[in-house]
Amino acid sequence: MKDTPIDDESADSPEHAHRTRYAYMRSDGTLDIVLGSLVAGVGAYVYQFLGGRSLGEEAFAPIAALLTAHFLAFVIILLPIEQFVIRRITLGYEGWVVPIRAIALTISTAAVAAVVVWASADTYFDSDSSFVWFVIATVGFHFFFVVGRGYLAGYRRFRSYGYASGAASMLRLAIALLVVIIGPTVTGFAWAQVLGPLVIFFWRPWRTPDERRTGSRGELDDEHVGQVGEKGLLSGLVLSSAASQALLLAGPLVAGALGATAAQFSITYATLVLARAPLTLGYNLIARVLPPFTEMAARGERRELRSWARGMGIAGVALAFVGAGIGAILGPPMVAVAFGDGFRPSATVAALAAAGVVLASAGLFIGQILVARGRAVRLAVAWFIAVAAAVVAVLIPISDPVTHVVIAFVVGESFALAALVIGALMRDPEEGEISHGYAVAKRSLDIAMALMSMLLLGPVLVISAVAVKVDSRGPAFFRQLRTGRDGVDFWMVKLRTMAFDHDDAVFHQHLEQLQESPDDAEYTIRIDDDPRITRVGGFLRRWSLDELPNLWNVLKGSMSLVGPRPLVPEEADLVGLDNPRFLVKPGITGYAQVHGRDSISIAERTALDGEYVEIRSMKVDVKILFETFGTVFRTKGEDSRI
Repeated sequence: MKDTPIDDESADSPEHAHRTRYAYMRSDGTLDIVLGSLVAGVGAYVYQFLGGRSLGEEAFAPIAALLTAHFLAFVIILLPIEQFVIRRITLGYEGWVVPIRAIALTISTAAVAAVVVWASADTYFDSDSSFVWFVIATVGFHFFFVVGRGYLAGYRRFRSYGYASGAASMLRLAIALLVVIIGPTVTGFAWAQVLGPLVIFFWRPWRTPDERRTGSRGELDDEHVGQVGEKGLLSGLVLSSAASQALLLAGPLVAGALGATAAQFSITYATLVLARAPLTLGYNLIARVLPPFTEMAARGERRELRSWARGMGIAGVALAFVGAGIGAILGPPMVAVAFGDGFRPSATVAALAAAGVVLASAGLFIGQILVARGRAVRLAVAWFIAVAAAVVAVLIPISDPVTHVVIAFVVGESFALAALVIGALMRDPEEGEISHGYAVAKRSLDIAMALMSMLLLGPVLVISAVAVKVDSRGPAFFRQLRTGRDGVDFWMVKLRTMAFDHDDAVFHQHLEQLQESPDDAEYTIRIDDDPRITRVGGFLRRWSLDELPNLWNVLKGSMSLVGPRPLVPEEADLVGLDNPRFLVKPGITGYAQVHGRDSISIAERTALDGEYVEIRSMKVDVKILFETFGTVFRTKGEDSRI
């Protein structure tokens, strides 16, 4: 019944030991994807430039609205469908690999977009109801475009993938140029947007190659493929995309809600738009990394995937600092050149925006490991953790709305990167273990709550640490050996609450009493009138503030928010390592703590810990967390723990 998140494999199967992380990426096509993405990006900007110049700012508004609708539908709905198709093709699904739910999702998206266009025709589309059909056609044709690209990437036809991406943009631009020559019209530019993706059919993407490259279904047996889950994957991809895009796109709106002036709103928009430009390339390079990641997942090569996750996570953090430096220097003048001098941001704002985009790019690629493994829940949870962290950051009072927004952006992307790395490192439960959904949800709750608690309670922790130092000689923090799951000892971090040079005689006397009569209700974990506790230590214990550093143990994975309190090794030996409490991670709080805290006997506490192991669930864990606050305030923690 293990729920440790980190896989403890020391090596993969010998037949695959020679495959290094770089060997999987050695094939033609990466440069073609990069060049195709650059061509697509340049073509898109030139298309918009032509439209704006030839139509004028007012007449161009319907095209801008059409492009906005297309972008949201493409990134949130259509790109996940492309990822889904790539993964299925790589795993060897034959024939039409697009599920009915993907088609239904696309139709629903087109229908919703059409209704929005119809309802807002007077405001955004110059009362032209024909744009309803342009929106439907744009979503529909791009559906075939992403499915086609999914086939190309799944069959490792990366060169064709790159060419198709660039050709679609060039076809749209060619039609736009023709429209300008004939006579610029709004509908002409709309037709250019609609017809561009049809170029995908030129490559006959559904054609199965006679000989598939490494990673094809022909080299994966049924046992390997069966190890890669898929349940709810498409839904998880869509939810993840929605959350990630909310984090990327909501900045200007949040700035407005924080009281930004019109100028500040424009600066926020311009800075974030320019900073996000590299992500266009990132979205296309997904097609390059997803097939080999899927192959690794199908073969059970988790060690290799973990290596990639750690490497990309470290690189993302390191490059974020580099990006911040470049953004601080080049960001303000680049924004001024692109949008006008009135849009120039401060060096700090430009640096934070650049750092956030680098973190977002790293998270985008690490997320493909979860996609490859079919871990939709972990992917979605990671991005919702990011959004929650950004919301918390928004609640922190900062005078300048622009700075406020970009700080929240960086915080959110940092949390996303951390959660995605942890999700990629988490192992899959074995047969007979507790449900995968509960294990993932519990670990996700641990990460989210620990990170947010550290952010919100950081000042309290700092003040408490200073008080400990002022009150008595010795370090503010200390490590103590505790026994965790499966009887494995770990170092638990706490604020020091005892005198640095205290005499442990009282502890050993208490332990001897417990050893003589461990089941006697008279003996509890609490030591009355413990002379070792300092004045500040007593206060910290009463309000459980000494346990705040335990949050670091939660992030590391040696503890959970909810579980039996970890015992010192001597007490663990007394209880017995075969006790059910050692089947789960120890917690900061637990079932026993909300049913008497440390005033109950060891026998009672052990029984309650065993009961928790039997009834544990997310509902029980959340209930314990809420009851913990009431217990702390109700008892005021009359507590002297060993």
